[in-house]
Amino acid sequence: MKYKNIKSAIHNFGHSFISDENYVNEDYISYELAAIHSQGHKIVINWFTRSFEPKALCTPRIEKSIGYWADGLNRLLKSQNVDINSLESLEFVWPTDAAHFMVAIDDLGVEHKKVVRYAG
Repeated sequence: MKYKNIKSAIHNFGHSFISDENYVNEDYISYELAAIHSQGHKIVINWFTRSFEPKALCTPRIEKSIGYWADGLNRLLKSQNVDINSLESLEFVWPTDAAHFMVAIDDLGVEHKKVVRYAG
């Protein structure tokens, strides 16, 4: 396990999640997230609990996508020499007034944060 790899691994995961690789039920998840965000909502996805905020705006398509990506999370982290058990939390966050980012807190209490940009 290499703690220095956490930032890179969460960036790769987050970038893939918002990319055109994330196509569910005939549409891109990034489009649906952008529509929610454009209404003035902060978006938070907790990858360990598989929860989405704002909960009232979570669609079946978003739920399906979160489940799919969460199912592959351990495999992706392991491929980059990061042990999922070394992470206390992992979230995708899109504030109302800033770029979206991934943030993890490791078991040493260190925050790892990385902006992810859509490159559709």
